[in-house]
Amino acid sequence: MYIVLTNPKAGNGKALKVYDSIQKDQRFKRHKCRSFHTEYEGHAELLIQSIASIHYQEIKAVIVIGGDGTIHEVINGLSKHHEIPIALIPAGSGNDFSRGIGIQKQGLELFRHIIDHPDRVSIYPGLIIEHGGEGHTGRCFLNSIGAGLDGEVVHISNDPIFRAELKKFRLDSLHYVVGLAKVLKQYNPIAVEMKIDGKKVKYKRITLVTVTNHPFFGKGMKIAPKADIYNSSFSVIIIQPLAKWKILLLFLSVFLGKHTVLKEVHEVTGRSITLKVKEQGVFQVDGQTLKYKECKIEKSQHPRTILIG
Repeated sequence: MYIVLTNPKAGNGKALKVYDSIQKDQRFKRHKCRSFHTEYEGHAELLIQSIASIHYQEIKAVIVIGGDGTIHEVINGLSKHHEIPIALIPAGSGNDFSRGIGIQKQGLELFRHIIDHPDRVSIYPGLIIEHGGEGHTGRCFLNSIGAGLDGEVVHISNDPIFRAELKKFRLDSLHYVVGLAKVLKQYNPIAVEMKIDGKKVKYKRITLVTVTNHPFFGKGMKIAPKADIYNSSFSVIIIQPLAKWKILLLFLSVFLGKHTVLKEVHEVTGRSITLKVKEQGVFQVDGQTLKYKECKIEKSQHPRTILIG
């Protein structure tokens, strides 16, 4: 049995169109695909958690039709069932995970490939352990976690009122760009304490810090050019305070991964990162907003099988 979980709102309705084409394919019935649609933010996590707790022995794979936010919820909903493979048919607005892991096919073609002869890869997701948390339990992420400017931009970009205004003027595809322009008006660097593999980082204030599994962020921006999702370490991008005009220059160059030539931009690697912000800060995690004051970031001890094509 395959579980097909669709976020009908992903990609401004693109996911629903993809699902409509897939459920008409003969493989859908032949391989006992059971479909579920999400209804609100966080629903995918609750749905798959409930389904897996009952049917985990029967599930061949969970096929997600949606974007980065949907698969983020699914992998956390399956935190107690690491043995269940996951497949993503990208249909969101950003689709950075599909870029990072190298998914080439799309839509119905990808669905057929997943059912007939999938390519199986194994990755170790990131794990966020909030300060005071026990052991190796925490929230998983597939793309990245970031604090500072990227956290603030994602926070405002995900605001329903802000998105509605952009949609009114047909600018919803530019929500990160417009969000950045809005945040920059009053943004100031944040005070942080940071350790990478036990060593203190010398920068006391930063514009941005991003811990990432793969290069991509914010609809294809190459935030960490050296990152590799199959690596056992994270890439860590640290940007020191810089003038606002230079931030705009950085933003333009990041699509090509050329921002690392700026002297304020540093890309390092690490397996264990601790972050502490002066006040509880806004973090972006796989394009969603969460709040932490102090957390530890490491690779999950449990590998996850992803079906790609």
